[in-house]
Amino acid sequence: MKIFSTAPEGNELAQYVGVDYIKFSISTIESVTDWMKKNDNIAQPLLANIDLLLMISHKYTTDANLLLEKRKIQEWKQVFNDWFARCESKIPAKYREGIKENGDELFKELEQYGH
Repeated sequence: MKIFSTAPEGNELAQYVGVDYIKFSISTIESVTDWMKKNDNIAQPLLANIDLLLMISHKYTTDANLLLEKRKIQEWKQVFNDWFARCESKIPAKYREGIKENGDELFKELEQYGH
């Protein structure tokens, strides 16, 4: 076992933990977006998953840039926007604007990653 830095991921066994979490996040987001394409409920776990992906991406920026595809991010954003357009009137008025703004901010931040 080789150790190459003092970082938590600074050894051979842990060096790809960031990659694994980003891949898991992408897989989860793909499942959620497939579900949201058919969903007319006000429930949507997409923004929470994007938020967690961003936390991981901040720590593992290089991995995020290699694994995230800008075209997929745009697809996810479109799924969210389509869902919001379908369900907007069902969302309580006091949360409606905030949810949309949250989505816009999260996707703007996520669009900084990828290729």
